[in-house]
Amino acid sequence: MDKLPQNREPLYPAAFQALPLGAIKPRGWLLNQLRVQANGLTGHLDEFWPDLGPDSGWLGGDGESWERGPYYLDGLLPLAHLLEDERLLKKVKPWIEWTLNSQDERGYFGPRDPDWWPRMIMLKVLTMHYEVSEDERVLRLMTNYFRYQLRALPVKPLYLWGWARAMDNLLTVHWLYNFTGDGFLLDLGQELIDRTLDWPELQANYSLRHVLPLEEWNHGMMTHGPNNAMGVKAGGVFYAQTGKPWHRMASRLGIENLLRHHGQPNGVFSCDEHLNGTSPVSGTELCAVAEYMFSLEELTRILGDPFFGDQLERVAYNAFPATFSADMWAHQYDQQVNQALATVAERNWTDNSDESNIFGLEPHFGCCTANMHQAWPKFTKSLFMATPDGGLAAVAYAPCQVKTTVAEDIAIRVTETTDYPFKGEIHFAFELDAPCEFDLRLRIPDWAQEATLTVCGETSALRCPGNFHQVRRTWQSGDSVLLKLPMDVRLSAGHKGLLSVYRGPLLFGSTIDEDWKQIAGEIPHADWEIVPKSVWNVGLIPDEETVLAGLTVTEAAPSEVPFATDQPPVTLKAKAKRLPGWTLKDNSAADIDVGPHPADEAIEQLTLIPFGSTQLRIAAFPIAQTEEDEA
Repeated sequence: MDKLPQNREPLYPAAFQALPLGAIKPRGWLLNQLRVQANGLTGHLDEFWPDLGPDSGWLGGDGESWERGPYYLDGLLPLAHLLEDERLLKKVKPWIEWTLNSQDERGYFGPRDPDWWPRMIMLKVLTMHYEVSEDERVLRLMTNYFRYQLRALPVKPLYLWGWARAMDNLLTVHWLYNFTGDGFLLDLGQELIDRTLDWPELQANYSLRHVLPLEEWNHGMMTHGPNNAMGVKAGGVFYAQTGKPWHRMASRLGIENLLRHHGQPNGVFSCDEHLNGTSPVSGTELCAVAEYMFSLEELTRILGDPFFGDQLERVAYNAFPATFSADMWAHQYDQQVNQALATVAERNWTDNSDESNIFGLEPHFGCCTANMHQAWPKFTKSLFMATPDGGLAAVAYAPCQVKTTVAEDIAIRVTETTDYPFKGEIHFAFELDAPCEFDLRLRIPDWAQEATLTVCGETSALRCPGNFHQVRRTWQSGDSVLLKLPMDVRLSAGHKGLLSVYRGPLLFGSTIDEDWKQIAGEIPHADWEIVPKSVWNVGLIPDEETVLAGLTVTEAAPSEVPFATDQPPVTLKAKAKRLPGWTLKDNSAADIDVGPHPADEAIEQLTLIPFGSTQLRIAAFPIAQTEEDEA
């Protein structure tokens, strides 16, 4: 299978076609990152976590029978195939075989738990299994199950999680329809649209403001963080069937509203279980980060708006790695942009426990322990997409190699060599079975004001950031493309004017010496508190000429642990001052505005590293007053 089928009529055409799992393989630092994941919790979790052990209901046992098995497989399966890792593939097989053999005469499959929701996840897993195996049992199981679902929905309606998340169900209905063309699937699709929580109305018209603060559980479903992360794709997914302009617009409008009212500098929105404003000490749940990435990938595919690719990179390269230890053996439930300490303590969450921001195996609740695995593999799977006219689109950038066909089924291999997002040069090398004319579309990030493109030795300036740049030519083996994206340091103002430092898609945070204290569990899957051993309360000193006073930039090659704190691929240094009046409150950095704030402290050099490489950090800074300001 070279690419997934295009949308069949009467579905509306998608902007891009997804490539099947395995068509894009990681290279360079991204390959190392997936190996880190395989050597960490993802590759070993089932060996010691009872919810994924042999008693799981998704292996035929009498243990956990709801979402955790499907969540785990949603990341483990693509990771195993991307790495071609036999150890992981052996772990995957029993789950798939039990699931495919579990269907009863009604069409129902899986454990006897009556909830629609966990099956929605396992259906996504089965799509990826089919892409790598073309196992016809998948199409049969889905067809029989969807016939059952169409019959059952009038008497067994969607509720709670299924009601809030049925756009994931609809994705799989459309996926199957594009293979089989069975008309009843469109009837089921319309039922799901009609019965699902109306995310386009809630997010794009921001009706969510009417249910904030949290009032009751149904309203809680509307303000719940992962629900909103999944819900942002509803407009796009609905559009594929309805064709309504409102649905086409709603996903971007919804994201813009969420970021306006709850946005964080790391690219996500706050949700320390529920939406919690723009303060940099509000938390964001790991499940929301992983699900938001998947939503952005699907929205890019369906709608083709480069805005979604820009958002995807910001989240993938900042919020996601920052919520793990560098070796991916420990994770947080809630991360904070300004994270002065990660301890068991009461904080101003909307609805989470005191241990929500420690690093560990199962802080607060195990949903993230099960669900975190999908993000890096699905990001890898989505780096390239096919265009309906036989071309190829690079929708996000990372080192990889894609094998597919273009134009009139000409086999092609494109090798992307880069240290992006740490550096700005991206090289593409082409190998084709025969010369072939097709479009190559390159997403130019919205921050890339002075990008340049060199195609087979001819260089041109790109003046339209925030768009796809199209190169049409007759390509042949040996052709090369070099995209240079400017990596100037820039500042952005957020909550109360606080300043965040960016370079390319990367957010930067201050380095804080850390003391890790094991408080529970067993190494390597222990629980840890982290407290600072150096000052955290510093203010930046801006400079009109260089953005930050005394700014220097140092680049290094990414290490085998790409987001390691002690070996960052990029380091910034700038002048700053300690602000003794900025203290802790409620076990977090106290609320503060941008200032400038007076301080008698000496000017010192502040080291900043990629946000994804930090555990403790400040990344939304006030300004420290200098003598020039005082004068």
